[in-house]
Amino acid sequence: MAPRHALIFIGGNAPDVPVMSHLPDAALVIAADSGWAHAVAMGFTPDVLVGDMDSIRPEHLAAAHASDAEIIEHPSDKDFTDTELALQLARKFEYRHIHLVSGGGDRFDHLLAMVHSLVAHADEATMTAHIGAQHVRIVTPRESAQFEGTVGDIISLLPLGGHAKGVITSGLQWELKRSTLRSFASRGVSNVVVSPVISISVRTGALAVISTSATGTHK
Repeated sequence: MAPRHALIFIGGNAPDVPVMSHLPDAALVIAADSGWAHAVAMGFTPDVLVGDMDSIRPEHLAAAHASDAEIIEHPSDKDFTDTELALQLARKFEYRHIHLVSGGGDRFDHLLAMVHSLVAHADEATMTAHIGAQHVRIVTPRESAQFEGTVGDIISLLPLGGHAKGVITSGLQWELKRSTLRSFASRGVSNVVVSPVISISVRTGALAVISTSATGTHK
């Protein structure tokens, strides 16, 4: 039986090494273009390389061709980013838990588009992104979140694509009880973890739940 987890490595800066402790061992590994180098550097052997191959280094592309990885090349004139193509692929294969790994440092428009692209699949899969020292989890009415936290860490809840209504939290200093977090407002920013277990749900809309370690290192 295929593993239920998929790891997607994308370009930009190299991922933080501590993120390794939060990634599953048994997973389909997808490299989005230059994400190939980051996957290999962290000890993973990509099963698939996808993208328009405009940023992967020639020697890494040669290594991909010499490996057993499936290579899916797209034209540079395309409607989707390499990250979106990788996400679509993971869902096509019906992986239920998808972890996107990035070191950050990419163009801001790429990072913003990447976070929004997670929402497109969040009703069918648990969507998680590790971006530098921050952890992002997408919450929708069909995908609530319960995860371990460290007391003192910062949690921000940002609505995506419209207002998030009926937000309920537990384990945070300022709890929300069927509250509305409005787009273009900052009410959900910089809450604080007060319990080792946090839970967050929403009745309508979508939330990006962003965790930042109070110590400046990835939990």
